[in-house]
Amino acid sequence: MAEHTPTARPNPRPDLNFTPVRNGMDYLARAVDDLTERAGAPSESDLKYAVLHLQAATEVLLKARLVGEHWSLVFKNPGSATLEDFKKGKFDSCTIEATMDRLENIAQVKISAEGRSAIKVLAEDRNALTHYGHTANAFQVEARAARVLSFLLDFITEQLYPMLHAEYNDAINEVFVRYPTSLLTRDVQLEDPAVQAALQQQREVDVTMRALRSKLRRVDKLVEKRMQDLSGGLASLEHRTARCPDCLQWAFVVNDDSNWSPIKCRFCLAVYHQIHEAAIAYARRVTGMVDKTQICPNCGAAHTMVIGAKTADRRRPGGVVEAICFNCGCHVPQIATKELWTTDPYRPHVADGEEQP
Repeated sequence: MAEHTPTARPNPRPDLNFTPVRNGMDYLARAVDDLTERAGAPSESDLKYAVLHLQAATEVLLKARLVGEHWSLVFKNPGSATLEDFKKGKFDSCTIEATMDRLENIAQVKISAEGRSAIKVLAEDRNALTHYGHTANAFQVEARAARVLSFLLDFITEQLYPMLHAEYNDAINEVFVRYPTSLLTRDVQLEDPAVQAALQQQREVDVTMRALRSKLRRVDKLVEKRMQDLSGGLASLEHRTARCPDCLQWAFVVNDDSNWSPIKCRFCLAVYHQIHEAAIAYARRVTGMVDKTQICPNCGAAHTMVIGAKTADRRRPGGVVEAICFNCGCHVPQIATKELWTTDPYRPHVADGEEQP
């Protein structure tokens, strides 16, 4: 009998290479998948793994920010910390409660009472599921997970993004130290391993956040809770709040001062730095019409006025459809047909039933 020769695997199994941020973002992506991949409501198993993955994501991402302040702070007893033990991972880390305390007291990272409470309850759910089983109402578990997910979206944007950007700048500065100015080119900077690692980490977070934003609208409890949290701040801005082209929530606050400031969705935190790109994305994804942008007759900006747009104060059935400039906030009302608009923009926006000044 011919001797059997094992077939080599075409794709060798990769080594594990998870930085704390990458690890936390991976857990977070899994948690959102657990909550959104099923066509209907999440199953009992989906909710269980969503809790486990989300709690792991929370702990890892909070501690990643703490390491950004100083690596010794994640030790249970920072006074006995050594760099060698930290690099080997041979230490007892602090609890998630201690992590939040140190973030607030040392790193000056503000964690709201509501956020702290939601994280604590999620940790209790995780411990119950892991060690002795757990019985809870599915909607209750989903709502708890939604609160923590809402907290993490803000935390990543407000705390981890700046930290990763600072690490990238530090890596660039190190290249300046090592190379004489005459040899320091853009290629030399970007080819440096530390610079590449920092840049790659930023890109991975960007990719994950984009994927998460596209799924947010499917997490019903998150939508309900997050929109409720945002309602106070959006109430006075309804006249210039449109549906977000990324998550389709009524939380996309357009500009009103013609200064070309980036436009940001208050719900999913998507940011458009180019105003015309925001207008074109809205036209394509919300109105379904690619060619429905034009020059604003008020501020003169090209491709920033969207024909057929609605603001939150006019979202009820039968509400007036208008053309709205995403750069200056002016509204041009429809007067006859969907294709015929006045050329007399007015500002500020006049609510239904009120007389125009």
